Amino acid sequence: MAKVRVTKTQLDFICDELIEGRSLRKICDESNTLPSYRTVCRHVRDDSEAYDKYRAARNIQCELLRDDILELVSSPLPDDPKMAMAEVQRRRLEADQKDKYIRQLQPLGLRDKAEDAAATGSITLTWLGGEVEATK
Repeated sequence: MAKVRVTKTQLDFICDELIEGRSLRKICDESNTLPSYRTVCRHVRDDSEAYDKYRAARNIQCELLRDDILELVSSPLPDDPKMAMAEVQRRRLEADQKDKYIRQLQPLGLRDKAEDAAATGSITLTWLGGEVEATK
């Protein structure tokens, strides 16, 4: 049996903090009671139950990041035109970065189910005696 690197209580705390939007590295670095972020990553990689819990926390974190993007783009701009243009560029950069992060963490959507992903497939056409046969 493998040595337990991270306790369930520690993992629950880490997942709660991830949901709040904090980074794994900051969570582990700022606490004297938690193992290093490398240890947490190894534990999540090796333990399927821990992985499921960690993955669920990251999925919820993505939903909150989507809310952040909506608030970011809908907040009012400064009155000064030059400052407004600079703020638009800053917001665009921040929104793009968050969106890219969301797509990396949550490629299958909130439920993390393969059937939620866009269906892709191939169709093969073969010629048999002058007739076309299609198989999926």
